[in-house]
Amino acid sequence: MYYFYFRWYIAHDSIRNEVDEFESALDATIKRNEIPKDWEVASIQRWWRSHYDHIHSHHMNEDIKLNPFLRQRIVYPEKLEADHIVLVDHMKTIGNLVDCLSETGTSLVNLSSAWDDYMNMIKPHLLEEEYYGIPLMRAYFKEQEMSKIVHEIVGSKTAPREEMGAFIYFLGENKFRYEFMKEHGVPFFVWWLEFKSKFEYYKTEVMSQLEALKAGIPPSPPPPKSSNMAHLLGIAGIALGLGMYFLRKNSV
Repeated sequence: MYYFYFRWYIAHDSIRNEVDEFESALDATIKRNEIPKDWEVASIQRWWRSHYDHIHSHHMNEDIKLNPFLRQRIVYPEKLEADHIVLVDHMKTIGNLVDCLSETGTSLVNLSSAWDDYMNMIKPHLLEEEYYGIPLMRAYFKEQEMSKIVHEIVGSKTAPREEMGAFIYFLGENKFRYEFMKEHGVPFFVWWLEFKSKFEYYKTEVMSQLEALKAGIPPSPPPPKSSNMAHLLGIAGIALGLGMYFLRKNSV
């Protein structure tokens, strides 16, 4: 079973880590040259699209699914949702600065300043959500009730890959697979069915942009999509795993 308050901390940590990682990548890029090269512009823009989708999805989970549910029993601070509006407005400013990097001679200094402001907004906001939301949630809702919301969020077919990809990446693949999934009752084969592709995507197509910026070396192109044969072998492996899982379960 998923315990929402635990997952919420980890989801917030993935956002905090993303924000810090971009700050490091941006600082390293500026130290090389305040005017970015074409590949650096492309990496910043590519990464920003993923970060924006991640934050937007996280806010929608809270505003549309979680907060209305909590307000059935508690007075959940309106400020926490209002902060989302302020954050999104500032993200538009950052998005405009990122788009303008394509212009010849555009400096990264303004983007760095706007990013500092963003960090000073989003980090206290996440802490405030944890300070108010999690104790109230644990006091007034049973874990079984919260698990329904969790399954709705985790099982969303419209959520961007970045959301779960970042969750796994910053928690750590082994910790996610062998501790988190086990502790929360997630069958092992769900890793192959659902989580592995999101983790690989995030590692190779999102975080690779920041690693390249920090190293000063253009990122490698995305890996080619798996062949049909590899896809069929993967399905066969999943089917075998499912069979073994249910065989063990029924024998208990």
